[in-house]
Amino acid sequence: MRNDGARVVLYKYSTEESEWRVIPPRTALALTLFNGKDTLNEVALRLGRLAELSPRAAKEFLTELVAVFHVKDPILVESETMPDRDWCLYAPDEMIIPVSEFDPSKRFDAPLSLLLMPFNGCDVDCKYCYSERRPIPDACLLSTERWVAILNEAADAGVCIATFSGGDPMLHPGIMEIMDVLVERDFAFLMSTKSLISDDTAGELADMGIGSRLFQISLDAWTPDLADHMVRSSGYRERSVRSIRNLVRHGIRVRTNTVCTPENVHEAPTLVRRLQDLGVSKSSVTIYGRSMYRHSDALFLPPDKIDWLREQIDVVKQEMPEADISFNGSLIDHNAVPRDAKEAAWESRAHCSGGITSMTLCADGRVILCEQMPQSNAYTAGSVAEHGLLEVWHSDRMRELAHPGRAKFKDTVCFDCEEFDKCHQETGYCFRDALNVYGTVYMPPPNCPQAPPSKRLA
Repeated sequence: MRNDGARVVLYKYSTEESEWRVIPPRTALALTLFNGKDTLNEVALRLGRLAELSPRAAKEFLTELVAVFHVKDPILVESETMPDRDWCLYAPDEMIIPVSEFDPSKRFDAPLSLLLMPFNGCDVDCKYCYSERRPIPDACLLSTERWVAILNEAADAGVCIATFSGGDPMLHPGIMEIMDVLVERDFAFLMSTKSLISDDTAGELADMGIGSRLFQISLDAWTPDLADHMVRSSGYRERSVRSIRNLVRHGIRVRTNTVCTPENVHEAPTLVRRLQDLGVSKSSVTIYGRSMYRHSDALFLPPDKIDWLREQIDVVKQEMPEADISFNGSLIDHNAVPRDAKEAAWESRAHCSGGITSMTLCADGRVILCEQMPQSNAYTAGSVAEHGLLEVWHSDRMRELAHPGRAKFKDTVCFDCEEFDKCHQETGYCFRDALNVYGTVYMPPPNCPQAPPSKRLA
């Protein structure tokens, strides 16, 4: 939980699942009273005193709260199920929001998460890469000292989730110091790399106290020549296997990601099995999705291959029920979706986080809303090389990019749409997908029921 000024935000301390909600003041206060020791009756007595409720009213309120946060959505857990005491406790006075000041809709005082792109370069050249990889001279890179200052500012503001992207973050000369700050400030973070992680580096990471955080190594095939071909780098299969072995040897949990195209899809089931033999903690298999920078329709999997791959990964999961294996793949062609299905999916669509709950920091300090957006002035909200993190977050330019006005959408279906304010101010719209398929962010995303015909996304 986080006190965000006019509200308390309840969110997942995770780099893998982006889920949050604003909770009412009394609910926030009540959740702080569960400490793993007191009984429900004892918690009710404390709540009654603090919230000026009768014992009966306090007990009824807690009964309803437990039904929601223990049964339906297990945020409250039985203390005996967590012998390592890996739970969060909060002081009640830290989460008190006067009812008269409660505002569930006001923009957050700080982002919930950061996407960090400290280095745009890469040692490989993946065929399916979605990163722009804009060249940045070394002299223009954000210094290690500036990264440390930014991350400390973020932590002081209550931010504790970060994901690395790029380019390859491990190529930044100060990356170990940057990660050390994240560990010290108790961030949940995910590092993703295709660089060789030597035994010495893995040992340094373990000594740093990286703990249960996942370290991602990408590998697209088990056959060396094919794995090297997918990333256009000789010897990559051997380097990635060495990295995995070094990390596992030092007790660091490894996650892998595999991107499937028609060239390597047949190897995915075997690859996942071999990765489990290496001690990988989590394997993710993903199908190729459209890139704004180096796309080819030839990289799309045909529907029958997507179905085959899904079935084969299910077989592997049945063979290895203890393994954490996921398949992320479905045909994304919104032209082929019936109107009623498109409308139903639109109502339950995921919220856009760019500029609403997250911000992306580029290698030169440039701030954009999404890692896949071009790093150009048209999509830049500011710079943390020149300004503080929260200064950029609260800037008029950040708000303008996250919530462009209706006038920007003149001559599109968005301009006259009755749901424009709800879509753009509350839920957010996927400007990335709009740009990817229409060439402009001032269009509806292709999954909108009102959107014109669009290109296939995956």
